[in-house]
Amino acid sequence: MPTVEVLAQGFMTATSEGGLGYCSVNLIRGEELTLVDVGYQNRRELVTERLAAIGVKPEEIKRVVLTHAHWDHSLNLPYFPNAEVFINGAEYDYTQNPHPGDWATPAYIGDLLNRAQKITKLRDGDELEPGVRVMAVPGHSPGSQAVLVETGEGIVGLVGDALPGRAAAILPTPTARIVFWDEAEAERSARKLLDTVSLVFPGHDRPFRNAGPGFDYLYPQSITMRNPPRDTDGTLRANIDEGAVAFVSLVQPTAKRKG
Repeated sequence: MPTVEVLAQGFMTATSEGGLGYCSVNLIRGEELTLVDVGYQNRRELVTERLAAIGVKPEEIKRVVLTHAHWDHSLNLPYFPNAEVFINGAEYDYTQNPHPGDWATPAYIGDLLNRAQKITKLRDGDELEPGVRVMAVPGHSPGSQAVLVETGEGIVGLVGDALPGRAAAILPTPTARIVFWDEAEAERSARKLLDTVSLVFPGHDRPFRNAGPGFDYLYPQSITMRNPPRDTDGTLRANIDEGAVAFVSLVQPTAKRKG
């Protein structure tokens, strides 16, 4: 039976100077070593250290599944040179001609994918190996997909940004935090995930149990901030503001290319 290990927990926070976030990177141990999402350069050293701690070298990763092609989930692909890259077919096709206003899928993502050793385009329900299959969950992007893993604790869903965190699950209408493609599809996909999986491994939060009303987190999390801004006299110029911010932000669905 395949197992799922968290290599790097996802998180997202807002600052007065813009957003700050990293996607989760998870390892499936099954017939092959499979990474689900790979993050971007600022997390390359961390992922390398976490792999080394469990005795895995980057070149031993034979399979990478992208929940979607956004830059923060995909830019470390070249660091896994022997991996076959699995991506939803609609997502791959979109990367070859993305909408110019879609800042999460810049034009170079298509080139990055095409430099991979091998690309396999997936469809809803495709099985990677016994107990590991994908579910199409479009909306956040045109070809978002979740990886569903059958475990002793039930179905684990590695869901990417279709359900980016616990806060998305407890909304009156669950949805992606930011929608680049289709708002209605994003809501349907979030609901489908919550109707299917027992444990949620989200794109930008730590794993949680899919059981209301608490949706309890499975693991603790802490983040250490280093080198905060200071004045020349040493006065700290960083503050913590725990005020709530609007969760759902709809980016124009004009990323849908017509014709």
